[in-house]
Amino acid sequence: SPPVCPRAPRLTTAAASGTHEFTATLKVTGAVTQSSTFTESLSILPACAALAKGGMANQTWSIPQSLTNQNFSLNWNITPYNGPGTYTDATDFQDSVDLNAPYQGTDDQFDQVSGTTLSITVNSNGSGSATFSNLQDGDQLPVAGSETWTCS
Repeated sequence: SPPVCPRAPRLTTAAASGTHEFTATLKVTGAVTQSSTFTESLSILPACAALAKGGMANQTWSIPQSLTNQNFSLNWNITPYNGPGTYTDATDFQDSVDLNAPYQGTDDQFDQVSGTTLSITVNSNGSGSATFSNLQDGDQLPVAGSETWTCS
């Protein structure tokens, strides 16, 4: 057998050990005022710290989304994702930000426009926060808000 070098780094896999999930709270004010707390299973993704380090598929980080309440959810990706830190450059988000929220009894979508302010912070343990202001719907009605999450 080939010789073993005791100082060579060992390769480890980032496989998840057991069940882990995001627990998140989305809060919105402005044309829509609503908040929701939800969980998102991460059972098919790496454990929290490994996920924070490497992101999801294709150098992307996606903030937690409610899979059971699609009419109140925030879709937001960082691409390319380069690990934990704060992202504020709109080019990191590639027009991926949209909020689905009910407005006057109907489903509405609020998107990035000129003047939208965006920031996401991902911590090394997979927790994080996202803030936004001046997302607008087709009638130019603005909303602002935040999403915070833990990973455990």
